Amino acid sequence: MNIMRRTTDVYFWAALLASLWLGGGSTDDIPLDQEVGTVSVPLSIIEEGGNLTRALGDATPSVNRVLILPFKKTNESLANDPANFVPDYTAAKQIDINAFPLNTAMLRMTAGSTYQLMVIGYNRNDYDFANPAASGRRFDLGISSRPSTLADVNLKLINATDVPELFSCMGNGYNGTVSVGGLFKPEQVNNIKGTLNRISSGLTLNITNIPAYVSSIRLRAEQLVTAVKAADGTPVQWQVVGDTGVRTLGLLAPASGKVTFNMFMLPTLDARKTLLYLDVIYAGITEQYTVKIADVANVVSGNRIIFSPNHWVRIDGDYNKINLGFTLSNNINLDDNAWDGIQNY
Repeated sequence: MNIMRRTTDVYFWAALLASLWLGGGSTDDIPLDQEVGTVSVPLSIIEEGGNLTRALGDATPSVNRVLILPFKKTNESLANDPANFVPDYTAAKQIDINAFPLNTAMLRMTAGSTYQLMVIGYNRNDYDFANPAASGRRFDLGISSRPSTLADVNLKLINATDVPELFSCMGNGYNGTVSVGGLFKPEQVNNIKGTLNRISSGLTLNITNIPAYVSSIRLRAEQLVTAVKAADGTPVQWQVVGDTGVRTLGLLAPASGKVTFNMFMLPTLDARKTLLYLDVIYAGITEQYTVKIADVANVVSGNRIIFSPNHWVRIDGDYNKINLGFTLSNNINLDDNAWDGIQNY
């Protein structure tokens, strides 16, 4: 076969910007319930920047629900380690987002206790905190059970090849415009702000000039990540050799000599780089190919792709070069939250 050029385009997704605002102009305005020793703070979520998250390929926004989960320090004398913060499920809020600004809620936290606040964004069809075992859900909060500390807040897929669009952030407390930080006591702050960042990665694979005799093409992957830390997308669970996990990402019949695989992926980071394979099926025969891509720092190494949070890897190629390898021809701008689009060189 003649060598033809394939390019792998990597996109940087604009992060979903949302601020979590808790209340008024000074800490003196926050009511202290002396009878129960709690501080009740008004909570609202607004959109910043006029640009909601968009699904893969810059399509309609898919995140329309957020879970606001406070974590309280178990003992004020302990170190500020995530393992020393336990979830306050009674104070958790799940809110459906139809449009910004969002409806106001009240978040009640214990006076004198140190808190951290986690926010997770997702589609309302993918998970329901009020009914966590609902059929049809696409992920669980926790690997085997609900998290018992901030250190073990993980998002676990129900199906390794069915990845939803996921966002998260940690709140930052403020007294007016002065930052108190991510660790705060409720009576110290009058607003909390957070920027939801996409945890999910994305993959698009386009193959053109497919011969008419090819009936279908299957895309497969090895050692898919099945669970990540909610805070930053670090892999915590993945498929291993010999398990029964599904590894087929898609099976498509060519249309007009072309197939396009388009999906979200969980981040692999460098530790769990993923190999992709193509099965070409025709006349009862299956030919298998490894997707080969030249090494590019922080993206490809030894044909293995590094999926990072909030990154979209795009691979384009001609069928005639399916067994000869691809070329990465652009780079990524990580300096801002703007959608950078395709960078051609």
